[in-house]
Amino acid sequence: MRLILYFIIGVLAIWHAAPGHADGWNDARREFRAAQKNEDWKERRLAYLTLLDWDSKRAFEEVLSATLKEKSAPVVLEGIKTLGTFESEEARAAFDAAVAKPKGRKGQYLLLAFAHQKGAHGVEKLAQIVVGKDAQMATLAAYALGRKAVEGGVDPLVAALGHKDWHVVAEAARSLKRIAWSSMTKPDKKSGKLPEPAMPEWFDPKPVVAALAAGLPKAVGPARGARIEALESITKKDYGDNPDAWKLVAEGEEPSAAVLMKRKHPPYFFKIPVYGKRIAIVMDINVLCDNAHPFTDRALLQKLCAVPGGRDLAWFKIKSVWQFNAAHVKRFIQDLPTRGVKFDLVFSGMKPRPLFGKLTGANSGNKNTAVEDMDKVTFKTQNDVLGAMTTALDISGKKDSVAWTKGPDVVCAIYSSVPWQAPETDGDVIGAAIGLKARLRGIQVHAVGVHEFAYEMLKTWAETSGGRYLELNVK
Repeated sequence: MRLILYFIIGVLAIWHAAPGHADGWNDARREFRAAQKNEDWKERRLAYLTLLDWDSKRAFEEVLSATLKEKSAPVVLEGIKTLGTFESEEARAAFDAAVAKPKGRKGQYLLLAFAHQKGAHGVEKLAQIVVGKDAQMATLAAYALGRKAVEGGVDPLVAALGHKDWHVVAEAARSLKRIAWSSMTKPDKKSGKLPEPAMPEWFDPKPVVAALAAGLPKAVGPARGARIEALESITKKDYGDNPDAWKLVAEGEEPSAAVLMKRKHPPYFFKIPVYGKRIAIVMDINVLCDNAHPFTDRALLQKLCAVPGGRDLAWFKIKSVWQFNAAHVKRFIQDLPTRGVKFDLVFSGMKPRPLFGKLTGANSGNKNTAVEDMDKVTFKTQNDVLGAMTTALDISGKKDSVAWTKGPDVVCAIYSSVPWQAPETDGDVIGAAIGLKARLRGIQVHAVGVHEFAYEMLKTWAETSGGRYLELNVK
């Protein structure tokens, strides 16, 4: 009898400690909620990890509720990641119910959470959203399909290339590019060669290339650039902005030399091609920019001053970091098309100052004004990076709906120092805040770092927003 009693006590103890037991869950939830009241965002972010052990409907709902209330971007991103990490049937059922009709921040966060889910769960739902009328949700759905990188996501993304909104088309093209190289080669034990990105066996590049090439002639802005980048990546051919060449490639033919001569080069922000129609430029004016540039090797400096498809910069005149940065930005501005393109220039000091205060036509007069303003810059110790980048993203309005139609489609930022003596100097916070805001608005952030800068912050901007990250330093 005593053995039976001990057995029952043991079973009850195990049952009490099990994740599904109410008392244990209540303790975990209580600790999580207490952590969410902590003023330290790092403690709030860390608390999300504790709920992963519960992987249930209740845990999912708790995380979703906390994430929607959170104001700190790094914590929000952790919450979104956690939502996508739950794998139990009941948690996924709760996820599906919550995302049935995605609207507002809740819908946005859940669509971003899809990107963190393993496997094909939700692909059918994403396929419906990606061709829907809500362009912001469709863009996020395209992003999620690309991150899932499963076979069932290809056809919906190809269909999304015909969407009326350019944000959706651009993200669909970027996602197809991502899916095309979503597998990995096996490591070579003899040579020690590490795994490299590879094309999945189920991925058929022919129909994808055909769809990307077919819409290229009429595509404009970032949608055009994304199609070109996807075509170049999938085919491993460097034909750039040349619709005639890509048409032949899609038909299985090689373009002649005469056809290849039709290639047009876009403006380049340093080495990054920019196809934007509404461009905000952010320039670092910290005192460190007045230091001598680090490229003492003449051949390296010449190489870094080369501009694809155009005249090289006057490298022999460049002495400081600022002169190097300004020479590239001046060239970029002067190369902007005068028709159909608007821009503004924001200096990243203590009080970020946009030159025009709005996106302004890229005519010769405005270009010259921007160049002349750069020559008058005085360097500052303070560096409000978050303020400068927020100013760029909000140049046409602080609301997502306004920014979506009138705001920048690309933000190009150059930094050669770190955040300093500003309301916010934590690079993790700034990286997450700007990256998340840009992602939700469908804005690419191209981030260039020269010499000394906050590496992870700039990388987060680019990687989270679907932009490009370029590091220029002495290796």
